[in-house]
Amino acid sequence: MSKNNTDKVFARNLFSNFSSSISFDTRLYFEDIELSISYSKALQKADVLTEAELNQIQNGLNNIKNDIEKGNFDWKDDLEDVHMNIESKLHDLIGDVAGKVHSGKSRNDQVTTSTRMHLKKMSDHICSLIHNLQIEIVKKAEENILIRMPSYTHLQRAQPILLSHHLMAYFEMLERDLSRILDCKERMDELILGSGAVAGTSFNIDRDFLAKELGFSRINRNSIDGVSDRDFVLEFIACLSTSMIHLSRLSEDMILWSSDEFQFVELSDNVVTTSSMMPQKRNPDFAELIRGKFGRVIGSLVSVYTIMKALPLSYNRDMQEDKEPLFDCIDTFTSSCEAMSEIIKGAKFNKSSLESALKGNLLATDLADCLAINGVPFREAHIIVSNLTKTLSSEGKTLSELSTDELNSLLDSDVDVELDIDISINNRDKIGGTSSRMVREEIKRAKNKLKI
Repeated sequence: MSKNNTDKVFARNLFSNFSSSISFDTRLYFEDIELSISYSKALQKADVLTEAELNQIQNGLNNIKNDIEKGNFDWKDDLEDVHMNIESKLHDLIGDVAGKVHSGKSRNDQVTTSTRMHLKKMSDHICSLIHNLQIEIVKKAEENILIRMPSYTHLQRAQPILLSHHLMAYFEMLERDLSRILDCKERMDELILGSGAVAGTSFNIDRDFLAKELGFSRINRNSIDGVSDRDFVLEFIACLSTSMIHLSRLSEDMILWSSDEFQFVELSDNVVTTSSMMPQKRNPDFAELIRGKFGRVIGSLVSVYTIMKALPLSYNRDMQEDKEPLFDCIDTFTSSCEAMSEIIKGAKFNKSSLESALKGNLLATDLADCLAINGVPFREAHIIVSNLTKTLSSEGKTLSELSTDELNSLLDSDVDVELDIDISINNRDKIGGTSSRMVREEIKRAKNKLKI
């Protein structure tokens, strides 16, 4: 082969590989085939296809779907993407009639429609995984409902709470995550197919029929916006990014609490590993991986934001680059959510360690509240208790070490105070508080919602 021909082959292969998305968009095969079958029905309604041609196309596409699912489909890089691979194979199976499927349809409206279809399905799947994690959290909270522990602000011991109240905080976070994903799903539930390449279609396509066939609740109103919109991708990744933050924070609690310094929880053997050198180690690797994988998810979000920034209307090939970060985000989140369910399911909380951490000045706020309830202005009470804890600290003491008589003597007040952990917890008896009554109500409400 001459150098000139060699150079041409090299250039052809280079650009074919460079523009190909087949390595990652094959997961859209199901939606692409469903879309083409429904669109073929619309073409038959519009008298573009005969009934016999429609049957040929449907049979051919279903055969392709079966081959893909059995692993017998030969994906070709030089055909660029999942859509062209399927179209080319359909032509091989049924001949020129396959070319009619593309009448009035562009890859522009086809790609965004199949992606929306896929993300609607993924939304349901991800919501089910979050739901399963919520179940494990609620079960664990109920199992440990009366275990007391310190709460933390700034990673400093703050006030006494119930462990179950702390765990249920994550249930609430996940509730918001579900709400965001479902809102996002509602916004992406819009049929774009029928928008053509940019200006709409001149064929007599019944878009209401297509919307019903493909499970969309409404039809887009502007073809230019339809083919160029990737807001739904951005919003979907943003929803998972927020939820991944919650998984990362829960991971951090498990990592800290399982350390020798805390000893609040023992993680099950299937979610920890030993050191390659130190045989005594039980490293919380799965929780650490979840915490680390947040970087991939937020990276996906930044990537798609960067792709879409300043793109002129309407479709641009840049948009092909949204698929890899989108799919990686989905895979990362789903595996992380499943792993977190296993972490919580196998976690064993150490009651003695949790309750032994209740020593110190955890009841300082209760003391200030007691003074305030008895007429001392709260700011003055705050100063009195602050000065008291400083004095005790200089003597190597804390509030928890004082008897009631010693405490009242040091306060030099007309108010008789008594500090008690259970009283402190159960005094927080308003909605949202840590009292045992309110936490039981919280768990009951969650179980009713989760149907467990």
